[in-house]
Amino acid sequence: MKKTIFTLLFILSLNSVFAFSINDTLQLKNKFNELTIRYQYGDESYNIEEMKFVKNGNKIIATISIPNNEQLEQSETELTKINISSIDKFLTKAFEFKNDCVEKWTSSYVNYYTLNIDKKQIKIYKFCNWEESNFMELKKQIFGNYLIKLDEKRKQLNIKNNELLIGLWKYDNSIHKIEKDKIYTLTRLESKSKENCFLKFKKEQKLVDYYCLKNSKTKYDFKFDIINGDLILCINGENKNDTKDFVYGYTFKVLELNKNSIKLTTLN
Repeated sequence: MKKTIFTLLFILSLNSVFAFSINDTLQLKNKFNELTIRYQYGDESYNIEEMKFVKNGNKIIATISIPNNEQLEQSETELTKINISSIDKFLTKAFEFKNDCVEKWTSSYVNYYTLNIDKKQIKIYKFCNWEESNFMELKKQIFGNYLIKLDEKRKQLNIKNNELLIGLWKYDNSIHKIEKDKIYTLTRLESKSKENCFLKFKKEQKLVDYYCLKNSKTKYDFKFDIINGDLILCINGENKNDTKDFVYGYTFKVLELNKNSIKLTTLN
């Protein structure tokens, strides 16, 4: 009788272990239900990117939450076994570095990681040696196909808007002194206009700013994007103008864009 009971208990125990191994197909060493990885980097200006991972049964669903380009292309991706292993390695590094690490170098360049793991938060603000587990490598591995599709959608967006903008545009000189929440209006000029204050949008996303009543001009590149549902115009200085001054860039939210008028404002 005792032998029979022992045998039954042993079988039940095996079944329990076997059932657990079937249900736990993710095989995560560093377990979580929800994980957010935020990465801030840059020097004079900072960029912020963020990836979010949510456990859903025996799946982990990943999205790029910052920047939010969902209107251009959906980022939602189910992690593969290789992806899950990479996330595990990243978290192992993060737990290793959470108190301290031997820095590879020091710099004014910012390299900040902020992790939210369920209800825990880890901040790593040093130049730790992440090796292949760094944020950019993870993003490329997990979202590689999405990033290719997103890049193609961005190209289409820029070709469309570049064609619309080609020509001369009158502007208020105050656009060089950016004020928060101010609206800047550009109006199209005739090609033979004698206006002194104007921008010239050219092919291949090139822009020339002809300063008002000055024998000087500055060259820029420009590009459009859609972030958080808003159309964004980024104007980047080429660092080569007639006076050889440093050229700063501008980032605007587009309020209106048509063949005759452009209305821009600052990003909040």
